[in-house]
Amino acid sequence: MTIKPHWSEGSLWSSLLLACIGAVAVDVHADEAASRPVATRHQMMKECMAKQKASDAGLSKAQMKKNCRDVTETELENAKADKRKRDQTAGTPQN
Repeated sequence: MTIKPHWSEGSLWSSLLLACIGAVAVDVHADEAASRPVATRHQMMKECMAKQKASDAGLSKAQMKKNCRDVTETELENAKADKRKRDQTAGTPQN
């Protein structure tokens, strides 16, 4: 009894090609996200308030503002940390 492989050579190469294309697409997307400018605090608050109102969670306007302030501060801190990390890796000499 002979067991045939499930994958033919052609389908193996096709799968490998698709995997490479996917990896490149993810890398390009990450580069675009890194180069995208960070929104201003005002823009971030405005977008957050719109999302809070759209969710209709029954929160008061003061509570929505507090939630949005917290979210905005966290996003800005994360953006600064990401920028520092990119700057450090860009300034590191490659061997």
